[in-house]
Amino acid sequence: MKIIKRFTTGVVLFSAAIMLFSCNLEDFNLKKLADPTYIAPDVFAPLAYGTFKVEDLVTTTVIPDSYIIPLAPTGVTLDPFSMDKTGTSFRSSAIDSVYLITHFTNNTPADIEFQLSFYDKTTGVQLGGPYNSGKIPAGAQDFLCKPYIGLGPADQDNLQNSDDIRLYFTLYSPATGPPVSYDSAKGTSFTIKIAFHAPVQLWKL
Repeated sequence: MKIIKRFTTGVVLFSAAIMLFSCNLEDFNLKKLADPTYIAPDVFAPLAYGTFKVEDLVTTTVIPDSYIIPLAPTGVTLDPFSMDKTGTSFRSSAIDSVYLITHFTNNTPADIEFQLSFYDKTTGVQLGGPYNSGKIPAGAQDFLCKPYIGLGPADQDNLQNSDDIRLYFTLYSPATGPPVSYDSAKGTSFTIKIAFHAPVQLWKL
């Protein structure tokens, strides 16, 4: 299997707080600046980045080149991709919500949708989720998947307790235009970039 991939696991949290002030003198109130309730930096950290060739994720089934990829909601689901998330955590008393932000480049002639799930590899049990990306159009470049996937406290606990993150990709022929055959899609690829984004409530530390 020749999947071109570069995945980041064991994420080391880092933060970059950018404070923007207007010309209003009230914004420069030093008492406010000394109060942590007025300081709420955002934390960003990469989770996954990879480029996948369609045919490299078709190993458990045989798909004829002439096969027409069905329209949604049927489609063709590719082999799941798993990655070890040991050390990846955003659980903190100062973080109420975590958001997964995904940029997707779809160089295939098909629409794509993916699901992300957290798993316990020992038991094979899925913890929470799955979290769905929504439809990504054929040919989309650096597409920002919306809505952002929000992880509340229970979801963050599931992330903390899991040791495996799995991605499931499904291809669909576009609703408009000619149908897409497997032959026209198998040699093409798509790229996914997933990052964490979390507002930090410093006064809770």
